[in-house]
Amino acid sequence: MGDMTSIVISALNTRHTHSALGLAYIKSFWEKFPGRQPLHLAEFDLNQTNDSIIAELVALSPCILAFSVYIWSLPRTLAIAGALKAAFPEITIILGGPEVSFNSEEVLNRYVAVDLIVRGEGEVTFQELLTALLSGRSIREIAGVTFREAGQIIKNPDRGFISNLDDIPSPFRSGSYKTVHSFTYYEASRGCPSKCSYCLSSVLGPVRNHSIERVKADLDWFFASDYRQIRFTDRTFNFDLARARQIISYIKQNNHSNINFHFEIQADFLSEEIIDLLADAPDGMFHLEIGVQSTNPEALRLVNRRFNLTILRERITALKKRTRCYLHVDLLGALPGDTLHDFYRSLDDVWALEPHGIQISLVKVLRGTPLQQLVNGVIAAMPDPPYTVLRTSWLAPEEAMLIQDIGKLVEGTHNGGRFPATLKLIVCNCFAGSASRMYDAMANYWRVNHLQFYNFSPENLAHNLLEFLMANCQRPGLRAACRSLIEHELRLALKYPAGETVKGPDFAEKQKKQPWRVTQGIRVFWYEQDPLKLQTCPDKIEETVLHGVIPVAYRFDRDFSAVPSVEILQLEIEEAFMLGAIQQRSESSAIETAWAKNFPEKPLPDFATTLEKLQGAGLLYKV
Repeated sequence: MGDMTSIVISALNTRHTHSALGLAYIKSFWEKFPGRQPLHLAEFDLNQTNDSIIAELVALSPCILAFSVYIWSLPRTLAIAGALKAAFPEITIILGGPEVSFNSEEVLNRYVAVDLIVRGEGEVTFQELLTALLSGRSIREIAGVTFREAGQIIKNPDRGFISNLDDIPSPFRSGSYKTVHSFTYYEASRGCPSKCSYCLSSVLGPVRNHSIERVKADLDWFFASDYRQIRFTDRTFNFDLARARQIISYIKQNNHSNINFHFEIQADFLSEEIIDLLADAPDGMFHLEIGVQSTNPEALRLVNRRFNLTILRERITALKKRTRCYLHVDLLGALPGDTLHDFYRSLDDVWALEPHGIQISLVKVLRGTPLQQLVNGVIAAMPDPPYTVLRTSWLAPEEAMLIQDIGKLVEGTHNGGRFPATLKLIVCNCFAGSASRMYDAMANYWRVNHLQFYNFSPENLAHNLLEFLMANCQRPGLRAACRSLIEHELRLALKYPAGETVKGPDFAEKQKKQPWRVTQGIRVFWYEQDPLKLQTCPDKIEETVLHGVIPVAYRFDRDFSAVPSVEILQLEIEEAFMLGAIQQRSESSAIETAWAKNFPEKPLPDFATTLEKLQGAGLLYKV
């Protein structure tokens, strides 16, 4: 048990794999001064119950308890704070963070358990406030604090932004940050050059950077750590092109364990030099998040977002063709000026660029952003977190919910990367090349058939995609092509695929003692149409039609504890056919007969030579 002298700083993270970087900055700045009482860092996540969190905090018996509050944590943080105040009436409870910085007086008026609020950047304000509280001095002169005194709410003047970020010790190298997860956020700068009216960064001051020496020192620490991904929080990483070049070059030179680095970039800012720099980076080293939001110029104008759409398309295309970076594009629905048709056009524009991931969400009216001025006018949003826009002068509430459904479907069907050729086949052949038309139909199909918008396991997704196609396409050839492609891509996603949905050729009776066996880990499946050709040309169904069933050979990883790793064996059709025949223990004479029946238009291969090739490649062995 504590002794009512401990100082606890706490946060409720979205999940157990996250840590509160802001609290680590607070802790490292406070403890850089010798002799100060250490801060106890107590982090929790949304999966924990309030009761369990309250029990842990009560066990610490804090005299001062400070919470970092975000959009996802405000209601539960207030409930927990109320419980701690009931347990310890003399405790001082402090809130800070973006969710309470712009409505601090309202929060104090509504929630008597909260004593003080730190507004804006917290490092300097919190250390001045804590020093005053511990010494019993007045807090009336501390900028950036709102507090209750003698029944009155007092809001001290705002504090200016920290000009030299290097004054804050690195929370990583100082030991202030928890290092128990596989990834972390990292702040190399604060502020944003853009002033988009929906974004909190638009009101968080000008761009200020940690020195390049500080960033390199932190990167060296990461390179020696167990982290597998570092997510830079810089709002436009490539705003300063020279600085971006330095950081990317340093990562490439020293990132020997291929840690993944995530950057938010503005694609039309990218120079040819940076694209060239990224071109020879290893697969998996860089993850680029590109905020497109909309391709509707009027919607962009109304939210004060500006970029050159032509250049943006060119840069994303160049990144896709010339680099191995993972490309993730953001779209926002329900922007002012954006109709459902406008949103669909944006989705089609982005889909045509073929990014690896597309994130779609409805815009939120965050506290302190200029977008708040439009509430109760041209837009209507949830009154409580997460403040999602539900209706605008351009978008009906039913349309907003449709966009939300489409966002879930894009996340579940596209972003996992399990059925890329299948989706392209459906878009090209059933919906005239329009992804938005496909997802509109898919969202309605999911709703009508009461399908779950969160269960996208490979098996479920394969089944639902096939049923969706059958309901939207009557062409027999296309149905067969889609079945073949879905089965093929499903097998690539599983640890050990099974399911003989298509029967192979008739190889007559099986041999009791077969002289050859297929090497373990290799298996042949049969398809109505050639999925390998469909995979490369999903928009050209007619060219792939063949008589008979098509064999495809796979090599599966036999370590079931590992991530699924399936190799498609690049074999001639007669080689895959013979492997399939041996897999079914066919007699040699029956193989030739089965070939002639299955492929009457093809000449009979020299199967003796084929057998030698397969043995030489280690794909079968003699018993």
